[in-house]
Amino acid sequence: MRNIIRESKIHYIWIRTETNNYSKLILKLSKTGINVHDIKYLDNCVLLKILKKDFKQVQKFLISYDFKKEKEAGIFNLKEKIKKYNRFIIAVIFGIILIIFFSNIIVKVNVIHSKKEIRELVTSELEELGIKRLTLKKNYKEIEKIKKEILEKYPDRLEWLEIEVDGMVYNVRIEERIITDTKTENKYCHVVAEKSGVIRKIVTSRGVANVNLNSYVAKGDILISGEVKLNEEIKDNVCADGKVYAEIWYTVDVSLPLDYEIVTKTGKMRYNLMYKDNVGEYIILNSRLKNKVVENQEIFSLLGRKFYLQKEYETIVTKKKYIEEEALEMALKLAREKVNVKLEETEHIIAQKVLKKSINDSKMILEVFTSVEENIGTIEEYTLENLKGE
Repeated sequence: MRNIIRESKIHYIWIRTETNNYSKLILKLSKTGINVHDIKYLDNCVLLKILKKDFKQVQKFLISYDFKKEKEAGIFNLKEKIKKYNRFIIAVIFGIILIIFFSNIIVKVNVIHSKKEIRELVTSELEELGIKRLTLKKNYKEIEKIKKEILEKYPDRLEWLEIEVDGMVYNVRIEERIITDTKTENKYCHVVAEKSGVIRKIVTSRGVANVNLNSYVAKGDILISGEVKLNEEIKDNVCADGKVYAEIWYTVDVSLPLDYEIVTKTGKMRYNLMYKDNVGEYIILNSRLKNKVVENQEIFSLLGRKFYLQKEYETIVTKKKYIEEEALEMALKLAREKVNVKLEETEHIIAQKVLKKSINDSKMILEVFTSVEENIGTIEEYTLENLKGE
């Protein structure tokens, strides 16, 4: 330890010269009053460790030898290497920091549940509490706190919630709370049609199915009856429950511009910094990219301002025009998306047909007939006329 501390204060160097007579060289150095602190013998040459300040003296008094500086010694050798490779070292350190940083970023949040409304509810709450894409991972205590807040906010809707971290992904599993309504014992209801259509599937949980497959029903028709009959005589009344899927029809209007742009990343990427307050967003460094798309990653918040690390990706914008077949395919896709937004997971589009089509220089206009298999049943209560005094 003392040697290391000493060498960090006293500047030594290694010098090299060619010689076949090592003893003669050492003797001459000794006569000049120059101390040699270490020696390494090589083939036809020798390495000498001396004080840096003695190097000029060696060259002055031993002119018959060709002395060259080989390298710094001790801590000064390390400093020289660091200075020589400082850019590389900084890049490696910065790269390691970035790898650690980005490995702690969440790129996807999977909310797993069969009901769309439950998924949307939990997704919205998670986002408000900081569980969302392109945010840093939460620690165990933070996740437990978030789970507790959501469950306490929706005690009647959520039974259980678990947030699992899988690499850079959150998997959120939910158990819906099913509360049995004890008052339903005195309720009587039918499942009736909300819309007109052709019956495609019947799932009866309680009550008696009142329609057949492939039969047409009108809005308001009883699909599953709460009246339980035997030989045309009503034996019991219940609150009917179940799902009845029917083929129903929509007409969707779509307008598609024929001119469009394709944005392609060139592969060039620059980092930038941005902060946001109540007034607006402010870029800290001037961007050198003319066309770009930007991804923001929040770093920290301070005094009402949020600071972001930006990734700027250089892009090339190419203007194009749909040919008729491409435009038709894209317009039908837009029509499907319009309908799919309204559908649950168990519902789906059966078929599409173009009713009207018009094209001019700037756009295509379609009227699309779409058939859908959809749950059309809704609960409707009824009372018993002879239910008196009960």
